[in-house]
Amino acid sequence: MAAIAHRERVLERVVDEHRRRRRHDFWTLYLTRVAVLVALLLAWQLLSGVLLDPYFFSRPSLIWHQLVLLVQSGRFTGNVLLTVEEAFLGYLLGTVAATVAAAVLGLLPRAYAIVEPFLLAVYSIPSVAIGPLLIVWLGIGIDSKVVLAAYFVFFVVFMNGVSGVRSVPRGWIDVARVMGAGRGQLVTKVVLRGAAPHFMTGLRTAVPQAVIGAIVGEFISSQRGIGFLISDASARYNTAGVFAAISVLSILVLVMAILLSGLSRLGARRAG
Repeated sequence: MAAIAHRERVLERVVDEHRRRRRHDFWTLYLTRVAVLVALLLAWQLLSGVLLDPYFFSRPSLIWHQLVLLVQSGRFTGNVLLTVEEAFLGYLLGTVAATVAAAVLGLLPRAYAIVEPFLLAVYSIPSVAIGPLLIVWLGIGIDSKVVLAAYFVFFVVFMNGVSGVRSVPRGWIDVARVMGAGRGQLVTKVVLRGAAPHFMTGLRTAVPQAVIGAIVGEFISSQRGIGFLISDASARYNTAGVFAAISVLSILVLVMAILLSGLSRLGARRAG
């Protein structure tokens, strides 16, 4: 009994040490990132007007001032929320469609071989060409931006997902069939779980794509949104305003990526 208790205490110490190490590595990583960001901003501020032309590159202090003015003007919240809505709905639509398509075509190699050239042909269409077409079809409202964001997201998730589905060992499927698994169980319990790492890679990569799709739609035709703020500031040669809107855009993508990463870790813990 004493030996068992000793082993348990040793195991607890090892686990505690591992947790402390992970916390230390976590904070070291993020503090290093903050330090690098602060150093870059400080260098930018000091070099502006010396090596960098403020007209073209502005400076962090002016960008912050423009951001404060944007918030005080009341234009910040509505424009940001609209872009968030467009990107979120487009991300949701694109990921659902891509997951279904990848699961179906990944399990049907012959069907995938037939449609692959058509998918590549559609994927090759530049956004500057598909965007105006979607606006003609769906109008200048939110629908065209959502579909354009979904268009950007779909192929990223689909390509990763179909690769993951096709990489699932055939033996897993055969064993599941022998054990009496139905078609639905094969897809949800075997195929999608086996391809989950590939899907997660696609989902993470698609986060900025959803925002890019929404912004491209706003560039083409919109009177609201972060894309409109960028194009409006650019039309007025307000470099600091352009950088301020771009900064908001970057923060939006980071927040969405952090939320997705947290949800994926939560799902992994529950699945485990």
